[in-house]
Amino acid sequence: MPNADALARREAVRARDAAERAWEAVEEAGDRPVSLASTPPSFSAIPAGFFQNLRRSLRAETSFNRGKALLEARRYQEARDLLRETTVLYPDHDQARALLAWSEYFLGDFAGAIVTFKSALRREPTWEGLYDGLGWSRFQLQRYHLAIAAFRPALDRNPDYADALNGMGSALFELRQYDVALPTLEKALLRTRPLIGEEPTEAAALRAKVAWSLYHLARYREALATFIRASLSAPDSHQLQAGIGWCYIQLGQKTEARAAFQRALQLGPGNTAAIEGLRRASG
Repeated sequence: MPNADALARREAVRARDAAERAWEAVEEAGDRPVSLASTPPSFSAIPAGFFQNLRRSLRAETSFNRGKALLEARRYQEARDLLRETTVLYPDHDQARALLAWSEYFLGDFAGAIVTFKSALRREPTWEGLYDGLGWSRFQLQRYHLAIAAFRPALDRNPDYADALNGMGSALFELRQYDVALPTLEKALLRTRPLIGEEPTEAAALRAKVAWSLYHLARYREALATFIRASLSAPDSHQLQAGIGWCYIQLGQKTEARAAFQRALQLGPGNTAAIEGLRRASG
């Protein structure tokens, strides 16, 4: 068969992806939240009744409002403790549970965030922000297949959800599925760019992924233009300069490649991609 090699490669990729998904699922099954120093408040000594429930409700709302404000102020440790207290006082407070998961995420407790996001989704399966948070938590643990499985329902509910588009495209990029990643990353970049004013930091990272995707798809001139535009926003990035150099290598412009690799090494001494590129450009 003329396409036997291509068919074999596709089947090998499918088998590898299936094995990776299975491993990610096994790993996630063992997730546990990080244990907290603080302990849930005890109400065993308070008589049951209307006033107990009222006190709980008022204290839960106070803790929620303070926790939400602290989360917005990026004081994640304090926010987590107060939001956790809210869910103990008022287990049906779904907003508090969602924000608790995000506070765990920003504290780097990705396994704990996964557990909390899943708990919130069992109660609120239509909230796309919960799927987005679950996806990013899995992404941070390099569970890219499971991350895609979480970003997909977020995008089913909101196809223009910029953060979920970023997550989906980034996960596909990490899996080297550049042909599928590219349109998703481009759409995310379009949704992230403001009409006026400076671009947010995530836009620069997205543009770099778009450029590398174009490069890996052998669209070198488009990749070069995208790398150059990205470098205007991040002139100190040695990775972008190395990307510019490799595009010039592929286009046969060795003089320009050497200049780009030299800039990369000035910005990031020891950059192995730039060192190898400079060796090739000087040969």
